[in-house]
Amino acid sequence: MTAQINLYHPRYLRQREWLALGPVLLAALGFYLLLAALGAWAWRDASQRQATAVATEMQLKVTKAQVEAATQAAAARKPSTQLLAEVDDVEALLRRRESILRLLEGGAIGTTSGFAEHFRALSRQTTEGLWLTGFSIAAGGGDIRISGSTLDAAAVPDYIGRLGREKVFQGKSFAALTMQRPAAPIAPTGFGVPPAPTAAAEGRSPAPAVPQIDFVLLPKPAGAAEAKP
Repeated sequence: MTAQINLYHPRYLRQREWLALGPVLLAALGFYLLLAALGAWAWRDASQRQATAVATEMQLKVTKAQVEAATQAAAARKPSTQLLAEVDDVEALLRRRESILRLLEGGAIGTTSGFAEHFRALSRQTTEGLWLTGFSIAAGGGDIRISGSTLDAAAVPDYIGRLGREKVFQGKSFAALTMQRPAAPIAPTGFGVPPAPTAAAEGRSPAPAVPQIDFVLLPKPAGAAEAKP
C-alpha cells in the first residue's frame, strides 16, 4: 500500500514570525534612519533660518545707524535764511493774488469779463435826437453813470427801457435821473448824433434853436431834486 505526502501544503511550509528578533531589529533600524533624515533636514532648515535672521538683524542695525546719523545731521543743520526769505516772499505774493482774485470775483474793483459788452450795448441802442456825453462804470459794473443830452425829454424814458433790455444791463437799475436845460442852446455833439450842418453852409436862413436838455442817470440817489425841463 502506497501513500502520497504533499510537502507543499501550507501547514508544511515554514511560517515567518514577524515578532521575531530579526524583523524587529530591521524595523527599528529603518525607523531610526528615518528619524535621522528628518533631523538632518530640520537642522539644515534651522541653520538657514538662523543665518537669514542674523543677516536681517545686521541690516536692521545698519539701517538704524544710518537713520540716527541722518537725524543728527538734520538737527545740526541750520535752515538757510535766504530760502526762508524766498518762501516768505512767495507766500506773501500768493496771499496778495488770492486777495485780488476775491476782489475781482466779488466785483469790488473790477470784473474778469471786462466792459466791452457795455459799450457794444450802448452802440446798439441809439435814439434819434439823443446822444451821450459821458459814461462811467464803478464797483465792477454794479454802479453805472450815464450822462447825455436830448432834444426831446420823452425820449429819455424810452431810451432807458430799451437799454434795460440789453443782457449786460439786465438786473441793474438807476437810482436817480436829473434833467436840466443848459444856459445857452448848444448844437448836438457827442456819442450817437453827428454834428448837424449849419444853415449858412446850406445857403438858407438859420432855423430857430431847439431847446437842448441835459440828463444824468445816477447809480446812487442824487443830492439835488429832479429838475423839470
